[in-house]
Amino acid sequence: MTTEDGRTDGGPEGDGGHPWGTRKRHFRGYWNLENTKPWVEMFRQRRMSAVAIADEVGATPSTVSKWLKVHGEVLYGGLHRKARNPPQISQELATLLGKGHEEVLGFLDERVWGISATPDGLEQLRNYCKFVALPLEVGAVAAASSCNVARDTIRKWTSGTDQPHLVRAVDSVVHADKRPDHKLLPLHLMAGGNTQSGWIQVPTRIQGAGEIPTILKQIAPLERTFERSERFGLSKESIERMRAELFAYALAMVLGDAGKEGGGQKRVTSTNLDLVFTKKEETNEPLGEFTCMCINSVGLEMERIKDKAPSGATRGSRNPTDAYRWTSERSPLLAWMMQVALGLSDDQRTSTHQAHMDWIFNAPREFRLRFIQGLADSDGSVKRSEVIITSVPNADFVTRLLQGLGMSTAHTLYENGAPLRTQVNRKQAATLPIFNEFVQGYRYKKHLDSGSP
Repeated sequence: MTTEDGRTDGGPEGDGGHPWGTRKRHFRGYWNLENTKPWVEMFRQRRMSAVAIADEVGATPSTVSKWLKVHGEVLYGGLHRKARNPPQISQELATLLGKGHEEVLGFLDERVWGISATPDGLEQLRNYCKFVALPLEVGAVAAASSCNVARDTIRKWTSGTDQPHLVRAVDSVVHADKRPDHKLLPLHLMAGGNTQSGWIQVPTRIQGAGEIPTILKQIAPLERTFERSERFGLSKESIERMRAELFAYALAMVLGDAGKEGGGQKRVTSTNLDLVFTKKEETNEPLGEFTCMCINSVGLEMERIKDKAPSGATRGSRNPTDAYRWTSERSPLLAWMMQVALGLSDDQRTSTHQAHMDWIFNAPREFRLRFIQGLADSDGSVKRSEVIITSVPNADFVTRLLQGLGMSTAHTLYENGAPLRTQVNRKQAATLPIFNEFVQGYRYKKHLDSGSP
């Protein structure tokens, strides 16, 4: 039989008016939302387990567990708290993260090139910093609630099997030496940029061409480089000697024909190259393969993919022809080549904005020559008595480069006051040579067939 105060007959003796008594023995009354509220404070603030609360208030552990759940609390294993293991990260990383997300963002901005903090990424970083700062006495469930993530995420964060992409970036560079006017960037991105690898130091602004070999020394050419080089009669030793020249040729392709997809991505600024050459000229196939070899020499994948079907004006022509097509992996290094080496901002395009790369005029002759060859192989044409390179809007820049290579006949052709093309005497151009002697594309052969010495 229940009394008016909500207890059954035979309620606790000597409780002094306390709703659950002061002596540690079983409570024989009714527990309800009101008289179990103090248990929540004991659980949250005093960090007591359900067993400890039960012992203190004179209830069974299962009763305490039941009412804590009614109040919205979640217990590990139903009754007990379990201390978490410390996250599997270095002390240096833990120290930095413990200073808060703003300190981490400042560190990344100072050390890493092209990394972005999206709203979601910032929230993940903030939660992870909170996770690292939590005492280990805060159990996994409570930690998940505090950090606003799933309990499984806490497990992965603890074991180190998963981390926010900003934390991964910090973890990769926190031990690296800081070089003045340099930042770190990853060559490779996986899982949408969540994982980065192949970190190298790059200048934030190129002061001179001598910085290019310093960058290349940090990168191992892919084995595919040497497989492709045999086709062009180039030994492994020759490739090693020519790496800066191959970089120059690839850089010219970036400025010229190669399509660029990417730029400011959600997580890391990156770009991939898409190269398309018409199949009307068979020598365009080795031209694409030579370009792939150059990209492979800086540690990046680039392979031929399915031919591109005729489109646009090509589809409506008299003889529509498919096109050879190659594409590279997406890499921050390619974005760096556009923005730093070519001097374009992330919202500018090579087809509409001038390159800003005065550093190249002090580069070794071989470097400048390979750069010109890359432009000529992609955008050049052979006329009866001259060679023309169409490089809008960089015609004046190309003219200046050719004149620096001894091409006294090089000059810019203007239309309606705009610089559109660079023209150079055909015989003089042959002395460079202006077209690549290893590729020997159709322009190269036409140049020879037209009677050049």
